[in-house]
Amino acid sequence: MHRPDGSSRGSHFGPERSTASSSATVSSGRPCLRRSRARFWDDLGVSSILDAIGNTPLVRLNRCAPANGAELWLKLEYCNPTGSMKDRMARAMIDGAERDGLIRKGDTVVEYTGGSTGPALALVGRAKGYRALIVIADCFTEERFQLMQALGAEIDVIPSVEGRPKVTPADIENMVARAAELAAQPGHYATDQFNNPYIIPDHREKLGREIWEQTEGRVTAFCQGMGTASSLMGISEALKPRGVFIQAHEPASSAVISGGDRGPFLIQGWTGFMMPHWDADKVDHLEPIEDDEAVAMTLRLAQQEGIFAGISTGANVVGAHRLAERLGPDAVVVTLAVDSGFKYMSVAPYSELT
Repeated sequence: MHRPDGSSRGSHFGPERSTASSSATVSSGRPCLRRSRARFWDDLGVSSILDAIGNTPLVRLNRCAPANGAELWLKLEYCNPTGSMKDRMARAMIDGAERDGLIRKGDTVVEYTGGSTGPALALVGRAKGYRALIVIADCFTEERFQLMQALGAEIDVIPSVEGRPKVTPADIENMVARAAELAAQPGHYATDQFNNPYIIPDHREKLGREIWEQTEGRVTAFCQGMGTASSLMGISEALKPRGVFIQAHEPASSAVISGGDRGPFLIQGWTGFMMPHWDADKVDHLEPIEDDEAVAMTLRLAQQEGIFAGISTGANVVGAHRLAERLGPDAVVVTLAVDSGFKYMSVAPYSELT
């Protein structure tokens, strides 16, 4: 484990820190935004909803960044079609299975989910001619169930250990086991996100590249919490060879990778146990995040930056804020706004506002 000082990276991308009232500076993921007005709509238009996946904006945080720390930038993955970065994963898994002849039109893709991969697979599946059968425990927010049903997914709900809103590692393991049972049926294919071989290369070539290009190669550190760990591993493969410091986040109450005990946590989308995709050599530092810190930062992002995101995004920014404080003003830290806040309206912090 080591800590970079960022001193050899030169000047930052983007403007200096502003004291103006605007909350965010945006670096678009779409190069067409720099071109002439006449070309704007031609370049922005896409032929399918699948082509709207990726190339998300990068926004500089002003009010939620440390005053004397590094620049802190947030990539708005909730700008993907289902409001989640999992759209990237879903397309990568189905595209890969098609290339290798593992699925045929009309087949049913089966997946376990905490409520973001499920809607993504339903959307991608419908667009490409597949059904989606999703296994989810009843501890996750009601909005996730509604979104999956709206997108045409069939849902198989299993009981959780502690009930909503607490998630336990056992809940995740039980979902995995149930999905394996269902996928054994004829005409069913298990995308199996925890072990899927197509995700990490996709994140390396797309998401990692986007971060590098949008920062014009000035990013000095990247950090993210772990669900499947596939996006973190893919981004690390893209950025770490270029000297970028990589920090991983895990729930403090289930910090298994750091040597702690398993336990329940509130950060939906994280797993709280060792993932098959995890590779310690691709990470420089592990940072535990407390539930209450994540919840508080989620509301702060909404009310101070105008960024309406889920609890895992709040957790990411907590870790990024600490990293930005440690690295100082010569560094550039990037993290992800993983999904939209609309799937979290029934839980804290949003449920406490009425």
